[in-house]
Amino acid sequence: MTTEGTFNHELLESIFRTSKKTIQEYVREVDRNNRYRSIRGQTTVAGTILDDRAQLIDLYDACLQQDAHIRSVIETLESQILGDRYMLAKQNEKGKYVKDIEQTLLIQGSQFDTIIKGIVEAKLYGFTLLEIMPNTNPRTGKLAEVNIVERRNVLPEQRVVVKRQGIWYPNWDLDSATYKRNYILINCKDLGLFSATTPLILAKKFTVANYVNFSHTYGQPVIHGKTVSENNGDRKRLAQDIANAAQNKVIVTGLEDEIEIKTFTMSNSEKIYTSIIEFVNSEVANLVLGSESMAGGMQSYVGSTKAHQDIFRERIEVYRRFIENVMNEEVLPRLVDMGYIKPGLEFKYSNRIEMNNEDRIKLYSLITDKYEVSSDEIEKEFGITVGKQLNILPSGSFTDNGAIPVSGNSNDRHIMSDEEYYRRYGHPRESKVTNFIMGAGK
Repeated sequence: MTTEGTFNHELLESIFRTSKKTIQEYVREVDRNNRYRSIRGQTTVAGTILDDRAQLIDLYDACLQQDAHIRSVIETLESQILGDRYMLAKQNEKGKYVKDIEQTLLIQGSQFDTIIKGIVEAKLYGFTLLEIMPNTNPRTGKLAEVNIVERRNVLPEQRVVVKRQGIWYPNWDLDSATYKRNYILINCKDLGLFSATTPLILAKKFTVANYVNFSHTYGQPVIHGKTVSENNGDRKRLAQDIANAAQNKVIVTGLEDEIEIKTFTMSNSEKIYTSIIEFVNSEVANLVLGSESMAGGMQSYVGSTKAHQDIFRERIEVYRRFIENVMNEEVLPRLVDMGYIKPGLEFKYSNRIEMNNEDRIKLYSLITDKYEVSSDEIEKEFGITVGKQLNILPSGSFTDNGAIPVSGNSNDRHIMSDEEYYRRYGHPRESKVTNFIMGAGK
């Protein structure tokens, strides 16, 4: 159950304007915020809306709705912070985090995905107000209701929620004891990362529109008709016949009439548009993910891609650390107070290395050559059910000095190490193996 657009189950009234946005509107909203920041330390006027970001949120939402690239970038970001990557754990005396499986199950599901997405969106929008209700779902035993309160009705610096956008009364004070238990305001003290991407995307939108007009003007060939007749009526009739030929595929002309199709010579004029679009996509991906290649950009060589992967992982680690801090400082204490989870636990992302399938296979090949790995671990990681591990040297196969004893009549020249021999032939050097080709005992 969700009740979006409400506060404490009371409907909020908001105005949504996400079409036909311009850079001039963005500049105006930045100026508005600058004026507020300039006077906020000098005034304590009660009953006045000062930190109103509703129209700035309209700009952010317009870009997010209408630009496919930034949507894909946000989806990539969410894919790295959601799922089974986090847990509730307790730190032991050795400093190692021990996962509490039962309690971890309570923080997995759609409602906790909403909490984590809200925390990340605070970095993007500048703030998020989370509403966590204490009731649980009787079928799952998990939280039943978590909402992100409509940002157009939230005044983050004034810590107030207004019922009607742009009107002070009625309102709710977030510092009131009535609402502190169920409401968490995550305020990053700035306008968010979207303040940097919005002007770029607005410029890109108008660039795409101009590119379409350019294609309509110069992308279609011109049909040139010639006629010997000096009569304007004959000329208009030929022009109409040429126009109809596009639909009818048939045209009849006079003996001396001519029709030519003239295409425009190729030029690099369209590069003006495509280069701006590529630049904007690159800047947006670099800002949010730290790397354009992780958002679908092509790299020219492998070394560059690996360097971008390292930057991407570091940026994701920053997001995860921010989520951990908010969860441990703001969310978990409230859940403990509600009696939903046990005290003494910490929200923690796992230390699992994020890598592609090829690197993951190489890592497991390296580990299984030197350590015995549980079949459950292989099935969990790759979804493949395996049996007994074959490359484990049996106990008692080595002498006191670590070597495998060799029979006196063996033809083994010890070119391979003991481990390589076992992996190749499937038995230790001293084992007597029947040769079914030469005959038993030979």
